[in-house]
Amino acid sequence: MRKFTNILLCAALILCLGLTAFAQDEGTEQDISFAAYCKSEEDISAAIAAGADYVSLADSVSLTAAAEALESSSAVLIIDADSIEDADEKLKKTASLSQAGKAVFRIKDSAKKSVGWAESNGVQLIGYYKGNIYPVAIAKISGYAQPVCRAIQMQTNNQDGVILHNSVTSFFEKHGIKGMFSFADSAKSAKRTDSARSWDDLIARGYDIIETAYPADFAEYLAQNTAEREKLSASVEAAVAVSTEGCKPNRVSTYENALANAKALLQDGSSATYAMADARAVLDEAVEKISLDDGSKVTGDFKITPARAAWALFGIALVLSWQIYFRKHWGKTN
Repeated sequence: MRKFTNILLCAALILCLGLTAFAQDEGTEQDISFAAYCKSEEDISAAIAAGADYVSLADSVSLTAAAEALESSSAVLIIDADSIEDADEKLKKTASLSQAGKAVFRIKDSAKKSVGWAESNGVQLIGYYKGNIYPVAIAKISGYAQPVCRAIQMQTNNQDGVILHNSVTSFFEKHGIKGMFSFADSAKSAKRTDSARSWDDLIARGYDIIETAYPADFAEYLAQNTAEREKLSASVEAAVAVSTEGCKPNRVSTYENALANAKALLQDGSSATYAMADARAVLDEAVEKISLDDGSKVTGDFKITPARAAWALFGIALVLSWQIYFRKHWGKTN
């Protein structure tokens, strides 16, 4: 009986490990969010139709009207405030949305004050930093890495600012907070246009939430991103089934590196479209070369043949003869 029980336990363990490995190979779902910047009530309707996760407002849009329009929507309203006092006033107008967790405040005040205010009022924040100073950017991420914060928005007018570098964006994951970048104001969007190319670039740099004035276009971008993810997943599935037995070491190494990179992108829910497309092309090529067995050579292949061995010996003999010659020459001279 004990032996039978042990067999069952081992089988269950193997099944669990197998399911875990299968889940890892499958990758994760897409996890890119977007906010629609709305300049009118019509824009709000368009944002809802496009499936925007967040809605932000220009000064020309009534906060009360926006709150009413979003009551029956799943989109979260971003409420901008210039100070804690301004946030207090706007909280009164959006009490029902805030209590339901369907409003988030973006306050242009210190992180300490904003976090304290949000905690005392039971609401959520999007942190904010605009600048190009490395230690300040890191301090802001740390300061907003609190349970009341959904994300931190970082902006710059420098097209190669520090907030675009991995040395800063890597701290999003380290502190467990999402990064947000906005294209609503061209003077703060790192000299990039509000377009698919720029969205993909910022996502590749580590930002998970994009604010755009073109919600319908962003929805189309997300569809293309999902399609590319599915293509990459199919390539990984095909690659895993390939045998590397008897294949040249350099080809196996290239294949393994390409497969590891592709799997890492699938495990990241916010991988850029171009990154997945590039990884798929590299992986498909590596798989093709693994199974190439028609005598063709690829970069890195090396095979010892009689001719190569003869040339190698000739080269060694030539070098030795020159060394002997120069030693004798210089010995006589001296």
